[in-house]
Amino acid sequence: MKSVKAVIGTTVTWLLFCAILWPSEAAEKTIISYSSRSYVFLPAEVAAVKGFFRDESLETVLIQMRSPVAVPALMNGEIQYTLTFGNILTAALQGMPFKQIAVVTEKPTHHIVSRPEIKTIADLRGKRIGTLRIGGSDQLAAEAILQAKGLQLTDVKFIALGADDPVRVEIFKKGLVDAICVSPPSPLRLQREGFNILGGPKDLKVGSPLAAISTTDSRVKNRREEAKKVVRATIRALRFIRERKEEVVPIMAHWLGQTHEVASESYDLIVSSFSSDGGTSDATYQFAIDARKKALKLEKTIPLSQVRDFTLLKEAQKELGL
Repeated sequence: MKSVKAVIGTTVTWLLFCAILWPSEAAEKTIISYSSRSYVFLPAEVAAVKGFFRDESLETVLIQMRSPVAVPALMNGEIQYTLTFGNILTAALQGMPFKQIAVVTEKPTHHIVSRPEIKTIADLRGKRIGTLRIGGSDQLAAEAILQAKGLQLTDVKFIALGADDPVRVEIFKKGLVDAICVSPPSPLRLQREGFNILGGPKDLKVGSPLAAISTTDSRVKNRREEAKKVVRATIRALRFIRERKEEVVPIMAHWLGQTHEVASESYDLIVSSFSSDGGTSDATYQFAIDARKKALKLEKTIPLSQVRDFTLLKEAQKELGL
């Protein structure tokens, strides 16, 4: 009798051990990088907090990683996906085997803010706009806003300040430049101090993406279901952000260490920056490609298919009824 009990006990123990090691629906571990804790990458945080990745049986880890580092990390398999846009697009244009499979933030969150005496975009003619660096995301955002509101890029002068938003704000307030292009909550704080918000993402008909889901060509080919799960979870987050402000604002406040009031006001400025369904227009992608080709001094025609593959996105959209 004892031997029977011993056998049964051993069998149960072994079955429990197997269940732990090899669960029937084991979560797939995926590492996704983003370059900074900012509104640009909010949808990924929302997807994690609301359990959208978990709903797809994904054990997703979000890690902060500088954009230049994300390129070799993705290539070497240290991360499986990244939300970095510019560096990955540039690498793909140069022939590296990367694909962007969905767009997260299709318009810049940046707003052009000017000194009190400058009331309109037209008043910026002949003026200096401070930027982090020439060719940086804030300059590209400023260029897109200026063009959308009828100003030529030759009408202004961009000054590279080599500093992040808080330092650029202080330089601007001291009068060393006439305007800057910064992300919330800086525009709201400056507006309260008497400066003017001249334009932002709501003014853009053609976007200039700042975040997209990117991975390697081989992963798109060999791990299609996993990649589609990542895309589907992100689409759900994008829809949630647009439809559930009252639940999104606390996530913003907690993630970025802001008050509820600041997060709520910032939400109204940034919500139009996000893609509604993970996609964007060909014109928006072409704008991004042309800007980087100019910086790289590339003259050959680059087909969209070299840098983008929306096949899984379209499948996910259909499955979600979009």
